[in-house]
Amino acid sequence: MFDIIKEGLLQIQPGLMIWTLVTFGLLVFVLWRYVWGVILNALDARSAKISEDLEHARQEKEVADGLLEQRKKMLLSAKEESLTIVSRTKASTVEIKNNILTEAKKEAEKLLQKAQKDIEQLRHKAIEEFKADLVDITFNMTNKFLNKQIDPKEGERLMDEYLEEYVKHAK
Repeated sequence: MFDIIKEGLLQIQPGLMIWTLVTFGLLVFVLWRYVWGVILNALDARSAKISEDLEHARQEKEVADGLLEQRKKMLLSAKEESLTIVSRTKASTVEIKNNILTEAKKEAEKLLQKAQKDIEQLRHKAIEEFKADLVDITFNMTNKFLNKQIDPKEGERLMDEYLEEYVKHAK
């Protein structure tokens, strides 16, 4: 291992050191003069592009947030409107139902009154017809009794006969 030091691998040589420094200096100068600017411009352009993209993304996010908020408001408004429509529909349905029930009750009352009136008219008509028929029967019976002298059994038979005729005619 000490043999490596004696042979010059780790030995300092001033001439080689100067040429190494000069070569390194020239390399740094060429890189600084021609390459460094291009690299810095590329890095600056990339940095500007990234900044621009970030700004654009921030603006797009603000727009998206605004649209999201707008959509939320629209959904809330639509929900409120639908609830209002449903409540109005329910109210109008109840009103229509009540109107129909009221009209049906009025119509039923009218029909009931008409039926009672018709029944009363039919009853009066039946009574008048009964009175007229009773007068006819009585008149006919009296006429027959006056035209003939009959015994009470014959009178009873005639009365039954006339009543049967009346019942037949009444049907």
